[in-house]
Amino acid sequence: MHGRAATTGLIVVILIAALALLVGGCGLFGGDDPAQTDEPVVTGETLSPVTEDLTGDTAAVALDELSTFQSKDPFRQQALPPTTATTGTGSTGTTGSTTSTTGNGSTTTTKPSGIKTALHSLKVLSIDVVNGVPTVTFEVDDTVYEDKKVGAVVSTTWGQIEVVSIDAEEQVVVFLHGSELRTLGVGQEFLK
Repeated sequence: MHGRAATTGLIVVILIAALALLVGGCGLFGGDDPAQTDEPVVTGETLSPVTEDLTGDTAAVALDELSTFQSKDPFRQQALPPTTATTGTGSTGTTGSTTSTTGNGSTTTTKPSGIKTALHSLKVLSIDVVNGVPTVTFEVDDTVYEDKKVGAVVSTTWGQIEVVSIDAEEQVVVFLHGSELRTLGVGQEFLK
């Protein structure tokens, strides 16, 4: 019995040693694999400790000047519609806005919406009265929708647009696009 216990003890010691070598070789207990160490691998040069003050220039690097990313506030409207209508004759162009003189001599100025390349557009072409009912002809993304009455819903490339109201005397239309109301006069265009 004495030899059997010694053989069992020897087997246990060999298994523990093999397990330690196996685990040590995988780098879990400080193995010799340089890819597994936390220290930097230096090839051909000596690293010196940093002794200089790190409170240097914090100016933007040249790569930041090339960035085209612009953050956007989700709660701020990105494109604003023109503030006034341009109607009448005798219009004179100025840089950055459009100035028009109407028949009675009043002048209105329209500021641009700020959009340089629009994805979508909504423009009122005309407001008429057909058989006593006011109608509107408008254009969405180069497609013209003629003689639409109040309550008409049109499926466009920009989504559904509903004609909410038409004021034939004032030449103004109110559209519902998604959850937003858009009020446009004849000749006005909304870009987004």
